[in-house]
Amino acid sequence: MSPVEIVTDILFAGMAGLTGFFAARLGGEIWSRMILKSAAAVRARAKLKRCAPLIPAFEQRRAKLRIALAQSETRRRAVERQIDQFQSKLEELQQRDDEMIRIVGRKRPGCRLFKAVMVNRHVQAAIREGRPHGLLDGSWARAQHVEIWAQNLPEAKASLDSRFPVSLGFILIEMIEPEEASGATAKGSGAAA
Repeated sequence: MSPVEIVTDILFAGMAGLTGFFAARLGGEIWSRMILKSAAAVRARAKLKRCAPLIPAFEQRRAKLRIALAQSETRRRAVERQIDQFQSKLEELQQRDDEMIRIVGRKRPGCRLFKAVMVNRHVQAAIREGRPHGLLDGSWARAQHVEIWAQNLPEAKASLDSRFPVSLGFILIEMIEPEEASGATAKGSGAAA
C-alpha cells in the first residue's frame, strides 16, 4: 500500500468518524427534544413547579423535627438516669431491709421526737459465741434505731429505760435531742420492739 492510499484511508476514516459523531449528536438532540416536549414531561414540569414551594417548608419541618428529636433524646437519657438512680436506691433499701426503727410512746401535744441508737450486749455475746439469743433477734447485735416521743430528755431516757432495760443487756449508744419541736415526722403511734 502506498503512502497516498494510507493518507486517503485515514482521511476517509476521520470523515466517517466525524459524520458519525455529528449524526449521533443530532439524533440525541432530536430525541431529547421529543422527550422534553412530550405530555408526560410537561406534566412532570408542572408538578415540579407546584411542589417547589413545598421544599423549603419540608426543610423547616425537618429542622424542627430534628430539634424535637434531640430534646426527646435528652429527656429519654434523663429518665434513664433517674431509673438507674431509683434502681440503685431500691437495691440499697432492699439491702437495708432488716433495719427497723422502733417507736416508743406516741405523738402528743407538747411532745418532741428524740432519736436513739442502741445495741444489746447479750445478743452480741451470743452471736460471737455462734449461738442465737433465746429472746431477741440477732439484729440487736448491730446498732438499732429507736424514736422516742417525750416532752424532754429525762422523760425520753426514762421511757427508753423502761422499754429497753439495761438489766436485759440494752445499751444506749447515742441519744439525739431535737433542735425544735418536730411533730410532722411521726409515722405511727404506739411502741414496737
